[in-house]
Amino acid sequence: MADKGEPGPHPLELADLVCLTGGDAQRYAERPIPDERDVAIVTLLRKAHSTGGLDQLLDLIRPEVEAETLRAFSVRMASFAVRRDDLEMMRLGLLALAVAALRPANRRDDLAAFAPLWHAANQLGADPALEFTTAGSAVPPAANLLSAWRDRSDGLRDLRAMGFHESADADGFRYAEDWTLLSVDFDREFSDHSMLGRIPLLRRWRALRAGDGPASSCHCRRSDRDEPGI
Repeated sequence: MADKGEPGPHPLELADLVCLTGGDAQRYAERPIPDERDVAIVTLLRKAHSTGGLDQLLDLIRPEVEAETLRAFSVRMASFAVRRDDLEMMRLGLLALAVAALRPANRRDDLAAFAPLWHAANQLGADPALEFTTAGSAVPPAANLLSAWRDRSDGLRDLRAMGFHESADADGFRYAEDWTLLSVDFDREFSDHSMLGRIPLLRRWRALRAGDGPASSCHCRRSDRDEPGI
C-alpha cells in the first residue's frame, strides 16, 4: 500500500495501449526485429506487471486489434530471444500471448503461436514446462490454457506441426510461419474454422512468398547490426 499522501502506481489506461493499435498486425509481424514498436510493447508489459498485473490488459484489448498485435509480438520475441540468447524476451513474449489468447480472434492461431515460444525455451536451455507454469502464475486467467498446452503430446507441440519453421532474415535467426506445414491433426481440432483448404488463405500464401516476409532458411542466432534497445 502506498504511504499516506503518496499516490501508488497508476493502473493502465487506454492511452497506454497506443503501441498495440494502428497498422496491420501482419505487416508488423514481418518487420525487422527489433523495432520501436517492440520496445514500446516491452515497456507496456513491464508497466502492466508493476501496476496491478498483466491480466488488467484483458479489460482493455480487443480480439482483432490489440490481441492480434500481442500475438505477433510474442512470435517476434521468441525469434529475438533465440537470436540474442535472452530468456527474458521469450518470457515477455509468452506473457503477451497468454493475455492475447484470452481474447482470441482465432483460437487456432493463438495456440499455434505457443510453439515458437516452447521451442525457444528449449533452445535457450530452459525448461519450457516450468516457463509455461510460471507464466500461468503471472496471468492467472490463462493458467488453465497454458497448462493444457504444456500437457499436449510432443507431436502437437512440434514447431512444424504448428505451422512454423526455423528461418532467418538479414538480421539473423527468425521463426517463420508457413501454414502448409500445419498438422492435419491439429487443424482438425478446429473443424468449425479449419485452415487447410480454405480459399482466403491463398492470399496469405501469396503474401508470404511475395518477398515481404522473412527470408530463406538459416540457423544464424546473432546479428551485429545496430538494433533499438530493449
